[in-house]
Amino acid sequence: MKVKENKNFSFLIFSSVIFLMFFGLLNLYSVLRPTEDLSLFYKQLLWDILGLFIILLFYFLKESFVKKMIIPLYITSLLLLIGVLFFGTRVGGAVRWFRFAGVSFQPSELSKLSLILALSYIFVDRSFRGFVISLFATFIPVLLILKEPDLGVAILHVFIWAIMLLFSGISFKIITIVFGGLLGLFPLMYFFVLKDYQRNRILSFLNPEKYFQSASYNVIMAKNTVGSGGFFGRGYLVSPSVNGQFVPKFETDFIFSAVGEQFGFVGSILVLLAFALIFFEVLRKIKDFKNDFWRLASVGILSCFMFHIFENIGMNIGLLPVTGIPLPFLSYGGTSTTIFSVMVGLLLKSIALSNKTRKVI
Repeated sequence: MKVKENKNFSFLIFSSVIFLMFFGLLNLYSVLRPTEDLSLFYKQLLWDILGLFIILLFYFLKESFVKKMIIPLYITSLLLLIGVLFFGTRVGGAVRWFRFAGVSFQPSELSKLSLILALSYIFVDRSFRGFVISLFATFIPVLLILKEPDLGVAILHVFIWAIMLLFSGISFKIITIVFGGLLGLFPLMYFFVLKDYQRNRILSFLNPEKYFQSASYNVIMAKNTVGSGGFFGRGYLVSPSVNGQFVPKFETDFIFSAVGEQFGFVGSILVLLAFALIFFEVLRKIKDFKNDFWRLASVGILSCFMFHIFENIGMNIGLLPVTGIPLPFLSYGGTSTTIFSVMVGLLLKSIALSNKTRKVI
């Protein structure tokens, strides 16, 4: 008996990612051009090319290899999170990166991928035991990331766990108790876990005018920049905020404000549409995925994308507090581009496995 397989490659997802990468490079060039230092642009170009190869690599990886790498990958990510606290480079009061030979690596980016795969394996069990294991698997890296500190990425880990828990099939009674407990923890976290600058970001979000000269300056400038683009935008390379570098961190946290100013509402919608097509393609086929592992992995990956998209754009338009969360494939970053590329490769793998045509010959 011979099994013949017919794999289905989703060109819709792949072409959406290529569009986002190309659009991201356009914006990165525009925000770096006034500085006359385009080194980050050329680095990002290389990361994007590498990212496309990574997407195809993980698409062609054997399913058995993906599952075998879950535990080693999770353990490695924990060791790196511990190691960065002792040997990482301190930037702006935080220790989040390893740096060698001019290249930076952020272990927390790898951690979110390893967590998604680990939880996909754990939640297949659908038992109370699996739920307890998922708590430890999630909150160990969360505590390490809070030590860096990186509140945004720590919240992202909890968000991924919460969304995957909702889709895991575990008892709704357990889920209700858990979410009630998390809500009760928020006041305690605000007063006893958050650092002063993190509390200031929340206060500035609630009352931006009061903190205009300090914590809310970036948000107000970014929001004004996005709004100034109007419907069609001011035009590529001719926008005053981009050219004048009025918004800090244009290349990373506030890249979307450059999109809004130069390409306006139309350009912003095109970016959101590209992300929406990825979500649409996965959700359209998720019920036919091979098994619960791939369904849960896809839910985890989509929840990660969702958090990054809503948080980054939300802080650019003043709807959410500022965190160092990049916009996938648009913000500069080698580690984030690599990890998001792996995730896209796994999404393509999930879809391919859901479309197997088996013939007995």
